[in-house]
Formats: sequence, C-alpha cells, structure tokens
Amino acid sequence: MKPNPEIRKGDEVVSLFPLPNSVFYPETLLPLHIFEPRYRQMVADALQENRKIGMVLLKPGYETNYFDRPGVVPTGCAGTIESHTQLPDGKYNIVLRGYRRFKILREIGDHAYRQAEVLYLEDHNDTDLSPDLNNWGKVLKALYQDYLKLLPRHLHAKDAPDIQSFSRLSQMVDALAYHFDMPLDQKQAFLEQQDVYERVQIVKSLLTMKIDIVRHSRLQSNKGFDVRKN
Repeated sequence: MKPNPEIRKGDEVVSLFPLPNSVFYPETLLPLHIFEPRYRQMVADALQENRKIGMVLLKPGYETNYFDRPGVVPTGCAGTIESHTQLPDGKYNIVLRGYRRFKILREIGDHAYRQAEVLYLEDHNDTDLSPDLNNWGKVLKALYQDYLKLLPRHLHAKDAPDIQSFSRLSQMVDALAYHFDMPLDQKQAFLEQQDVYERVQIVKSLLTMKIDIVRHSRLQSNKGFDVRKN
C-alpha cells in the first residue's frame, strides 16, 4: 500500500497571512502595514521565533467569513521579516523578503491567527547564472534592457530589479514577473509553476508584449494621437 503524500510531515510550521490581492515570490520584497490585533500578535510571535510569515491568497467569497477562517489557495510563498517598525499604537510596518514557495499540508494550532504545516516546493530546471548568464538569462536580460531603452528615463522605476545581482535563473524570472503587473489569477498561476523554464516563457512573453505596447504607443504619439486616452 502506497503512503498518502498528503499525510507526510511538513518541512516547517508557518504563520499564515491571507490577503485578497497579494501574491509574491521568492527573493522579492513586500511591504505590509499590520493593524489587526491577531496579525500584530502574529508579527510579534514571528519576531521571537523564525521571523517567517506565509502569504496566501484568499479564495473568492471570503468576505462573509473574513474574521474566521475563510478558504485560502493552498500554494503560497513564505517570507522572512527583513525589517520592521512597531508604531506607538502597536501596529507594525514590516518588509518581507520572499523565501520559498510552499504548499499547505494542514492547518494546526489554536492561535487567533492561522498557522499551517507546509511543504516547501522545489524548483525544476533551475540553472546557475554566474559567472556568465546562460542562454535564457541572456535572452531575458536583452529583452529587459530593450524595454528600459524604450522608456523615458523618468519612468524607470526605482524598484526595478537589478538583474545583474541574480545568481540563479529562478531569481531572475521571479523578480521580473513581480516587477510587471499581471492579473491576480496569472500571478497565482506563476507562483504555482515549479518549472523554471515554463516561468521563463511566461516572462519572455510578458516582456515582448510590453515592448510591443510601448513601441505602438510611441508610434501613435508621433502621429499626433494622445495614447493616454486609449
């Protein structure tokens, strides 16, 4: 009889922070303002323990059950509290740095906030980028630089990813995907994709689309159209 993989022991117990519109990825940064009492306690406890918080997406229809335990999407991303400030009223401003993708095995504990035993998910087909970028790294780097060249300098985002700093292909694709806006369901699907080459294809298509949009907008502007009204 084969063992049921769903009853295996998890890698770690992580406190859960469910939100309706927040998906993030490993090695990216997520600033959060923590004001609900249960989540203030969660942050305080995390700071005393492993500093980890697991971000998960609330399922549709959460509104009727928000203050209890509404359904969540089982794949999330754990982050480590990189910096924090506790305000005089007890609220927190924190910054999470994405740590690893995870799958919830089971919720446990009796805290006011939710905790779960999680299984960390492994990346497939990840490759080393140093000392030289591999082929896919070079493709993404060239596309990203082409995109930046098309933008006026004042539109270059201050938080644009520094693609020279990445050592793994997975880091590059996650950072680029996080930097560009995608519909929420696509963000979650990207998070759930463990094959790095598949994530590369998503980011490549996204960059190509962004470049085409900017080029088209510039062409219409040169013809006298105000593209901001489209």
